Amino acid sequence: MSSFLFLHADTPWVYTLAGRLAERHVVHAVQFSDWLVYWRQQPSWPENGHADAMRRTMKVLPTGYAGRLAWIARPFVRRTVDGWRAELREESGTEPWVVVCYPYAAPWVRNVPDERLVYYNLDEYTLYRPERAERIRAQETELVERAACTVCLSQYQVDALEERHPDHADRIAHYPLGVRKSFLHPSPEEPPAPNRVVYVGNVGSRVDWALVADVVERCPNLTFTIVGGPIEDSPTADWEHERAHVLRKPNVDHPGRVPQDEVPDYYHSHAVNWIPYDLDHPFNRASCPTKIMDGIASGRPVVSTSVPECWQYPEWITIADDPETTAEVLRARAARRAHDPDRARRQVAFARKHTWKERAQAFENRLGEKKKQAGAST
Repeated sequence: MSSFLFLHADTPWVYTLAGRLAERHVVHAVQFSDWLVYWRQQPSWPENGHADAMRRTMKVLPTGYAGRLAWIARPFVRRTVDGWRAELREESGTEPWVVVCYPYAAPWVRNVPDERLVYYNLDEYTLYRPERAERIRAQETELVERAACTVCLSQYQVDALEERHPDHADRIAHYPLGVRKSFLHPSPEEPPAPNRVVYVGNVGSRVDWALVADVVERCPNLTFTIVGGPIEDSPTADWEHERAHVLRKPNVDHPGRVPQDEVPDYYHSHAVNWIPYDLDHPFNRASCPTKIMDGIASGRPVVSTSVPECWQYPEWITIADDPETTAEVLRARAARRAHDPDRARRQVAFARKHTWKERAQAFENRLGEKKKQAGAST
């Protein structure tokens, strides 16, 4: 039995991975928050599942613990991490794997043996705090060069890190998001309602609303369902005005934000799943959208703009960027005659190989390989 310390289980995917590993191993999942955020937002765990399978800690620290006051918080957090490691070591009898998701934690894990350190890259972090880009790069370099394994949600980030750290390229791997079993269509051979297109997700600036407006105008016989919210009452930015224009269209339905357990039904019941992301938005280039595998799991055709991660699935995702091509593809894929039961079953079978249970096993396999390599080199 192995043991794992997840230092940033504050996203659904990291938390779900930790929970899956907890079914077979000893796992401690930690979420950090500062005093101000905790007081204002009362953060909770991404979901209630797996609560009994692993230990969970919500660690609240002074505001600025990862920024201007990092030098004060660093020794305390490092001792705390070492204490958690000691507890896992005693319980499991093995040195725990420590999984770090954010570069600012690099100083916290300097006592962790390199061969037990995992850097789980979720995004291009300099985009969030460009004024700290130099510091973030230095901290990330420390993690990549120390970690036994670096796994990235997106292939874009794999390529970027390999380019910056060519001597450690063999330790960097693509580890895309998994899919929850509830998103796997139980009867993909059954035809969906024709001429219905759905987009599920962020309804902010990451969507190319100008493209959506043009395509909606070109496809009056299609119904477009846009799931997500909330929407601001008073638009100010150009894209917000464009979005408001889209949502007023007669062939657009906007149910807003829906309960998580209802989301799979939207994927399953529509003829096409669409990802109209803005290609000029920097966050879209480095991302691994959850809607990729969620859409594939529906067994329905998936159409997307040229989001880099979507190119990883050419068999299941059709790429269309300009309005004319996109409208043509959506009309063709949404038609009743377009439904292919055999293809739909194959698509869901592919997604079934990427459930979080399978992703957790792949994660274990990757670490097992690194453990063997470390043993062979000693």
